[in-house]
Amino acid sequence: MSSAASSARTVEAEPAPPQVPPRRWPVVAARGLAVLSWTTAMATLLLVLWLPAVCRPRSAALLRARARRRVKRVWGRGLMRVMGVRVATVGRPPPAGALVVSNHLSYLDIPVLDSVMPMVFVARADLRRWPFWGPMATLGGTIYVDRATRRDVLRVRREMGEAMARGDSLIVFPEATTTGGDTILPFKSALLADAAETAAPVHWLTLSYRTPRDGPAARDRVCWWGNADFLPHVLGLFALRGVRCTMRFGDAPVRTGDRKALAAELRRAMLEDFVPDARTRPGGRR
Repeated sequence: MSSAASSARTVEAEPAPPQVPPRRWPVVAARGLAVLSWTTAMATLLLVLWLPAVCRPRSAALLRARARRRVKRVWGRGLMRVMGVRVATVGRPPPAGALVVSNHLSYLDIPVLDSVMPMVFVARADLRRWPFWGPMATLGGTIYVDRATRRDVLRVRREMGEAMARGDSLIVFPEATTTGGDTILPFKSALLADAAETAAPVHWLTLSYRTPRDGPAARDRVCWWGNADFLPHVLGLFALRGVRCTMRFGDAPVRTGDRKALAAELRRAMLEDFVPDARTRPGGRR
């Protein structure tokens, strides 16, 4: 449910169109149906768990947040099984209620992260209008940011603070776009302003993907970037025999009183720990 290379791109730098072998179409159909069914079931369960909060309006926000965290973890783990994704973690996850930044590679990042550490995501506003996934993202507590309106950042920062006060961990993709997994782009610092002003700790993690049993590189089949269309890409992802994700947590959070310096230091620390796909070539961004 949202992320320094030059914006100039060549034809060779664009992701290759996904190819689904005919023998894999039954797997693609089964996975697609399972993803939709599992997500619908978890959304229904969440709404049921929220019912008691109606009788306790003073603590409703806390009760809903707790239920959402539990359900999102189950949802994420279920999707990992359905899609054949194995997630390995390195390091210790940050504490509850933390502000976390991550590189951004794909829509797959969201269930991957939720399967390990349920979080509230900050995503671009147009996600709200997506069929099916928009309402699901809203149920998941997503905070939407309108990048075309500079004043909207103030509202987003307020909602971020409210989420962390409820005990939700909050994740931001400061690249403000997705990439092909070959590097980490320079960070936008606007959403780090509150953390800089209070010298609060900002935790970080990096994500990387591998497709060990398939020929195409992960940048084309898992990473969703460039001008790749969503539906053909997700069909190609469902056709994969397996995906391996490595989630590396930072050893220590970063603190500084200047938001631009904070953004630069976070990116520097992440690049030191980031493992790009060895098969990638310099790529574009979404």
